Amino acid sequence: MKEFVFIKNKDLIPLPDEIEIWETNKDIEVLISNDKKQKSSIYAPEINFYLRNSQDDALEKAKNILKLYQIRNHIYDFGLDFEENKPIQKRIILIDLEEELANFLKKNDFKVIALKNEEVKGIFGTIGELCAIISDEIEIDFDILIFNHQCLRKDFSRQSGCYDMQNFKNKEALLEFLNSIIPNYTYKNYFSYDLNICQYHSRRSEHCAKCVEICPATAILKDDENKNLIFSQIDCLECGSCISICPSGSLDSTHLPRNSFFEICNFFKKNKILLISEKIPLENLNLELPKNTLPLIIKDGWLTPMHFLALLQSSGANIVFFTQTLSQGNYETIELLNTFFERKFNKKAIFIANEELNTHLKQQEFLEDLYFEFHNNTLSTRENFSKRMQKLIQNDDFGSLKSGDWIRYGKIEINTQTCTLCLSCVGACNVGALIADHKENALKFNASLCTTCGYCEMSCAEKDTLKLTRSGMEFNPKFFEYQTMAKDELFACIECGKEFATKKAVQKIAELMKPKFKEDQNKIKTLYCCAECKAKVMIEAIKQG
Repeated sequence: MKEFVFIKNKDLIPLPDEIEIWETNKDIEVLISNDKKQKSSIYAPEINFYLRNSQDDALEKAKNILKLYQIRNHIYDFGLDFEENKPIQKRIILIDLEEELANFLKKNDFKVIALKNEEVKGIFGTIGELCAIISDEIEIDFDILIFNHQCLRKDFSRQSGCYDMQNFKNKEALLEFLNSIIPNYTYKNYFSYDLNICQYHSRRSEHCAKCVEICPATAILKDDENKNLIFSQIDCLECGSCISICPSGSLDSTHLPRNSFFEICNFFKKNKILLISEKIPLENLNLELPKNTLPLIIKDGWLTPMHFLALLQSSGANIVFFTQTLSQGNYETIELLNTFFERKFNKKAIFIANEELNTHLKQQEFLEDLYFEFHNNTLSTRENFSKRMQKLIQNDDFGSLKSGDWIRYGKIEINTQTCTLCLSCVGACNVGALIADHKENALKFNASLCTTCGYCEMSCAEKDTLKLTRSGMEFNPKFFEYQTMAKDELFACIECGKEFATKKAVQKIAELMKPKFKEDQNKIKTLYCCAECKAKVMIEAIKQG
């Protein structure tokens, strides 16, 4: 397969040898093409857009055109959004639609049932396996539902396989669409999931599941009894909201996984970035694209604070984001970054552009000390973001910002008088915000890694000892470093002298157990012994007894 193909147009300039130039489209499958009519795995409209609008000189344009092909190629090679297929039959239910449409579909070999909205008690399942509940005794299995747009029902809008007739120009357009998805419905896996750092999975009580809350479809559901998330990729609308607000980074994009994303960042080193939603049509968009500005086409909604900041620091300049919609996670992320950048640089980090695209492109500039070459795929999403923020903050203090509804930060307070350093809180924290420093016999906390899930507070064995406050992010060095919250000396075994636990822990257990042991001095003695000596003391007591 030919990889990089450029279909000749009026903006053509001499291009690198890696790009093959064709006079016209050919009936040959290629990997990446600049022309929508060419049969290709990837249509890259940003190539013509850049070539037509950029103010770069011809030599720089040639280099950057190759770079744009390479970016698309890299995303394709390292993407994990594999294609899946599902068989679909011609069983359709129409809701509150005219008889003429039913007859038209029947003539085209569809099995059609026409119902009124009030006749359908509920819809569940996925495309190809839908079920309509008509009554306690009647259920209808079907594949696709077409409804009148006046039927304002969540079970219609959230399920895959349910379509609003208003979205089709006429019945012929609907038929064309139906024939495109029958008999095989094709979809992709949009997101990946790491249960090891999920804030909901297998916990004793609910502390997150924000992804379920924000999902507009039924792609993510929760099993409250077992505390497991249930995923249905076929129901995913690819809005990206779940990824953008996932506090621990357990959800990631399969189209552009984190390791692939870091490589993409390297292509924009010392270039300004025009971030463009893939839903924006570029074919007829004409403007003045300033020198050293490159477009990056991105799927909507999924970028996290770490992703935005990585792009900013790889570029060294603020970003223009050309999009018509913002996910709730993206909105709060941009507010956070803009707040910080305005305090540090007196500039915005990210300009949201729609009608004022030209104006914002002129406002883009390289910012002193913003560039930072740092990509570490072994660190979590929050750890990466924390390291990047540390680099920007240095030793300064830029105030704070309260947490929003989705992007959350906070702090904990520990009563050192009652904390025994049992480390139950450390065991509860799966993002590394709470750690045990065995060298210092200390409990330490890094606020920048805390997702404020509250599981540590619930797991604390001592009453009124650990308190979590969802306060927000502080833009000072201490917020991004581990701080000692509690500390104690180790207790030495009264038999062998080996240190085996903190003094507070030993004293706490002794206080609880002494009354139960009454006057049995051997049992009381074991409370102050290590595990080995504890057994020896009891064996000796049995021999003497």
